[in-house]
Amino acid sequence: MNRLSAVISSIDQYESLFMLELDASGITLEMLLFDLQPFFRTGSSVQVLFKETEVALAKGLAEETSFSNIFPAIITAIKKGRILAEISLQSKAGSMGSIITMKAAMRLGLQIHDEVTVLVKASQLSLEALP
Repeated sequence: MNRLSAVISSIDQYESLFMLELDASGITLEMLLFDLQPFFRTGSSVQVLFKETEVALAKGLAEETSFSNIFPAIITAIKKGRILAEISLQSKAGSMGSIITMKAAMRLGLQIHDEVTVLVKASQLSLEALP
């Protein structure tokens, strides 16, 4: 599970749907929630959680995309399996991982020290309060 420290910078609500904007060390993340706990409010420090399998990677991304969370990262390690590749990444927001198919890793020609674009849907993030 990926964990990034962030601060809730804004909350927009329509009926029971909430759109949160988070600042993770200068990287803006957006998140959709259907139920917002009252202790999560603007200015709250939180941990943003998301599965490695929900992290898409791109090289040379030049077009617009529907992903809400797009930011650069550097590949720090690649663990190749028969079917899946586990990619370790470092961004301004911190360390994280991505699990993609070996075919995708080979198609992208991923190597250590490559700069990639990380893509995560807003609906795939969750929050955890900091003590």
